[in-house]
This record gives sequence, C-alpha cells and structure tokens, in this order.
Amino acid sequence: MVAHTKDRIARIRAEGLVVNDLGLRGVNAASSVDVIQTENFSKELSESEIKVLISQLLEAGFSGVLITNVINTEQYKDVIPGGSNVDYQPPQYGRFGQYYNYYPATSWEPDRIETAVDYTVESCLYDITSAKQDNLQWVGRFKLKNPRDIKEAIAQYSKELVDALLDQSINP
Repeated sequence: MVAHTKDRIARIRAEGLVVNDLGLRGVNAASSVDVIQTENFSKELSESEIKVLISQLLEAGFSGVLITNVINTEQYKDVIPGGSNVDYQPPQYGRFGQYYNYYPATSWEPDRIETAVDYTVESCLYDITSAKQDNLQWVGRFKLKNPRDIKEAIAQYSKELVDALLDQSINP
C-alpha cells in the first residue's frame, strides 16, 4: 500500500489503517513505509528504478501494489435555509383590550452559508507479477466530503476502500 500525501504522519496512518483492515479480512498486505523505505515519492522514478523496485517487491513475496492519490479538491458552499418560529402568547381573558390585541409573534432566522472542501481520492491496484506493460487491475474513486478530522477521514476511506477492493477485485 502506497499513499501519496504531503504529510508523512498522514501517510503512515493511512497506509497502516488500510493494511490493518485488509489483514482483518484475510489479505496479506504491508505498508510502503515498512517495505520500500523511502521518505516520500515526490520524485518521478525512471524505468530502471521501477524495475528494481518491482523485483525487490517480488523477491519479498508481493504480487501487487495499491497506490492512492488525492486527485481533486473542490471547495463548495452549502446554503442552510433559515426558517420562521411562531410563538403564541396566552390570551388574557379578563380584559377586553388584552384579548382583542392577541396575535402570534413570529421571528425569522436567516439562511446560513457553510463552506467546505470535498476530496476525491483514487486508488489503483497493479499486478506486478504480470510481465505485460498494462498491469492495472482495479481503480476505485472515493469522495471524502468535508473531512473535519484526519483520523475519521482516513478510517472512512480505509473501510470504503477495503470493502470495494474485496467486492470488486481481490479474493483473500
């Protein structure tokens, strides 16, 4: 499992959770942090570096690589409609003027505008045992709507990813 992130801690957390969730479902997986031993994947690898990496992974017993990227961030606004509130005052029956002036008191709450960010995350599974040039096995896209907490967002993504991956692609 390889997660491309700017933040190393988020990468470690995401990879670890996905590996753990896959393990709970009977799939043997490992984090790139533990296997590849690189700080990040910010530089582009040459064809020879990719071949060396694939041969190292094959020697270690791996048959596939799962790579995750954030492919889109989109800011949006939600308009939460306001409303009205009607309060009825109890009538005063004892006096003519009090009962005659009885009316409902209405208050209005304005609309609220909330801004947030959606993240589109794409995960691709590659079969590294295949000698063919095109060894893409599966692609999954997931939308994280306004994640407020990185831990919750990663947990949600991990669950959705593992469920989709096992339903559509691999068998433990």
